[in-house]
Amino acid sequence: MAARMDRVLEYVERITKEGSEKDKTAGVSAAAVAAELEIQRSDASADLNKLCKLGYVEKNGTRPVMYVSIRNRKNQAKESQASGMKNSENKDNNANHEIPFSNIIGSKGSIKAQIELAKAAVVYPPNGLHTLICGESGVGKSLMAEAMWRYAAQIWSQRGQENAKVPFVTFSCADYADNSQLLLSQLFGYVKGAFTGANEEHEGLVDRASGGILFLDEIHRLPPAGQELLFTLVDKGIYRRLGESREERKAQVMLICATSEDISSSLLMTFRRRIPVQITLPRISERPVKERIALIVLFVKQEAIRLDLPIWISGEALRTFTYYNCPANIGELRNDLQLCCARSYLSYLASAVDKLTIDTNVIPQRIFSMVRHQEVIDASINKLFKDGLAVEPGGQPLTQNLSNNYDLPIDLYSFIDKKIASHRQMQMSDEDVEHQVGKDLEKYFESVVQAFFKPEHSDMPISIIQQNFWEAANLLLNDAAGKLNRKYGRKTLVALALHLQQFKERVASGRVVYNPNLKAIKAEHGQAYSIVQDNVAVLTRKLGITMSPDEIGFIAMFLIHGSDDIATSRIGLIIVAHGRGTAQNMAEVANNLLGTDHVKSYDIPLNKSNSKTVEELQEVVLKANEGRGVIILVDMGFLVTMENMLAKATRVPLKIIPNVTTALVLEAGRRVLTTDDNLEQAVTNIYTSYDEYTLTLRQKRQSKVDGKDGKGIILVTCSSGEGVAKKIKEILLDNIPETHNMNFITAGAMSDIQGMAAEVGENLRIAIGSIDPKLEGIPFVHVSELFSQDGINRICALLKLDLIEENQISLDEYAKGEAYALVAGQLNKFVKTLSVNQVKACCEELVEKIEHYFFNGKISQDAIVRIYLHAACLTVFMLVKHCSLRIGVNRLKARDRSIFSN
Repeated sequence: MAARMDRVLEYVERITKEGSEKDKTAGVSAAAVAAELEIQRSDASADLNKLCKLGYVEKNGTRPVMYVSIRNRKNQAKESQASGMKNSENKDNNANHEIPFSNIIGSKGSIKAQIELAKAAVVYPPNGLHTLICGESGVGKSLMAEAMWRYAAQIWSQRGQENAKVPFVTFSCADYADNSQLLLSQLFGYVKGAFTGANEEHEGLVDRASGGILFLDEIHRLPPAGQELLFTLVDKGIYRRLGESREERKAQVMLICATSEDISSSLLMTFRRRIPVQITLPRISERPVKERIALIVLFVKQEAIRLDLPIWISGEALRTFTYYNCPANIGELRNDLQLCCARSYLSYLASAVDKLTIDTNVIPQRIFSMVRHQEVIDASINKLFKDGLAVEPGGQPLTQNLSNNYDLPIDLYSFIDKKIASHRQMQMSDEDVEHQVGKDLEKYFESVVQAFFKPEHSDMPISIIQQNFWEAANLLLNDAAGKLNRKYGRKTLVALALHLQQFKERVASGRVVYNPNLKAIKAEHGQAYSIVQDNVAVLTRKLGITMSPDEIGFIAMFLIHGSDDIATSRIGLIIVAHGRGTAQNMAEVANNLLGTDHVKSYDIPLNKSNSKTVEELQEVVLKANEGRGVIILVDMGFLVTMENMLAKATRVPLKIIPNVTTALVLEAGRRVLTTDDNLEQAVTNIYTSYDEYTLTLRQKRQSKVDGKDGKGIILVTCSSGEGVAKKIKEILLDNIPETHNMNFITAGAMSDIQGMAAEVGENLRIAIGSIDPKLEGIPFVHVSELFSQDGINRICALLKLDLIEENQISLDEYAKGEAYALVAGQLNKFVKTLSVNQVKACCEELVEKIEHYFFNGKISQDAIVRIYLHAACLTVFMLVKHCSLRIGVNRLKARDRSIFSN
């Protein structure tokens, strides 16, 4: 390795010397070194960068970066020594031509106010105002402190201190947080003999920072005693070194403190009031999208310079990092981008490409889980998210620009030729080459038609496409649209027409059309291939050339990947509530949890008129509508009755759901974002899910209430619903009077019975029903035992009640007929509107048929009772529903007889 670096250095020195002798600008690029010495370009670049760090060579220019030997430029250095010294002094003193804060992204945007406050703190005479910079970890507190120092160097030098340097001393309070004596010695210094081992006097950080700025990072790590040590320095500008008792020293120093904690709980009030300026920096997620993109470009640019390579960021990767909610803010964003560059660099070393590519495949999975997408209406940003971004080691980052708006990004055939040549250079077999190029082509066709990002209503540039190619593409797409049930817009039309034009030019030039993916296209996209085959005669006549199977395969891929279907739209969701910020806060919570900005809000001040509210709400509805309607979640009042009025005024299908809560908003947001329900289905499912949620809460609350009153509790279980459970309760109340003084809780098959039992505790006495909950220490009685005297007596014994004298209930559990009679005897207790005999006959007939078809004529008493009870409950339920419907129809007839006149 060392021998190779020596060869690199010798070559650079020779080229530099030759250039100097000819009075030319000397220098050599990494590519030239690699070619001359026959080594890998990456190795040449790495060696040159190491030589730069060691001081043997230096970089000049942008792209390509030129490396020059320092040893052979001593004469030039001597000639410019005077100006170089001046530049060095200017650099040390932060020369006046530099503009502090200007290199901070957001200085004219989201943190403009913070920077103006920082400048005001610096310029205040004589030595600025002490400042506290607050913000989460990684938001740029240290960068702000350093910019304040650079600004101070400029401003203070204009006050007669031009030749004086302005020191900037940084101190991390965390390093000495637990030892106040050591902290004191570090900050203020100590005198000889102050403690064991203090053999000589030692200056502290305050001495070194005098006339400048002392930056105390992580000030919250200082304990109260440590904060109090700074009081005298802050108040009077005086201090004593450790071990001094009489002499007081003066220091003109500006304190800049930084903390990521809540200052009200981590800093003393007496300390906070001594720091007059407080600056709070925002999280990266609170920065505008353009600033976040600028930060990404800045960090990628740093890596491009480090590697001396251009770096391409794909549009999707750029979008992902832009909406990445970094827990550690800007600092973590920089680290994650560096990690992606490192992963991409591995691929670069193993391939023949000339740039690094950051795509979604090199982004760690954890980042995707912290991405919160937002809607952006800025066309330039959307174009970046589509086209991607190129970052050069020197110069400005450039977006991908096409030669004209309708050229294909690459020549398809040249693309294939280059890919085949590239893969064969890597000693790949013909089969592997065919497979790999086929995969490349799939990616090509998925992206090629997306290059035409013109609105559908834009004019067609017919001047660049001959009429026959335009007509041929149009005919083919019209046929395919009907047969494939797809939508092809102008961008696909242009892409296909241009491809056909390229195809004819290639055939005319004598080059062979070869499709290495033809077999896969025929196998996987046979219908599209057949459609093109059916149109070959028309295409041949229009183009004047013969269409080969390979070319048919290419055209078929346009039909597959060229659909211009509109992206799936969603049902709009709006929260409307009275008060200031009520709706906005609920929408913010929902959007943060769901990772979207789809939930909109509209707050109604209490003094706003209804007419004004309706007028403004119409605009909100129109903006929220994506073509599938809008759901409005409202709180109360006249809002509940506005559904028809708003729908008529806006001509937007909409539904209003009242009694909005944050839980309801979350359920509605989840439904509209993750399902393809239409408006009616969405509303129905939202109601259903939210009703289940509230029912669960009510049951839990009731269980707690029942458990607190000291009464015994009976758990009634049922596998098919609460209807039968309710009837079981009625039978118990009728046959065991003491149960009127007890509480009942019901549970279904999907209920958390163990949790319910835990909540009521020792008050739970017994479980009765069709499901054995298997609760430890709690007896269970099956529902079938309710219809026998022995069963009733057993329940009384378990509840420690007096035994019931034998009454009308007497069941021979082995006799089906008696079982029918005794179970039927209970029907009159819950069948109020039907003939008991009719219900009895229906239930017995159902039991007989089920016994015959499913039990081979042998059915247990348990099954008889359960089927009989469920059938009776179902009959009553159906009757109630039928009566409600009949009453509704009769009312409608009375109101408008014309509806039923026919």
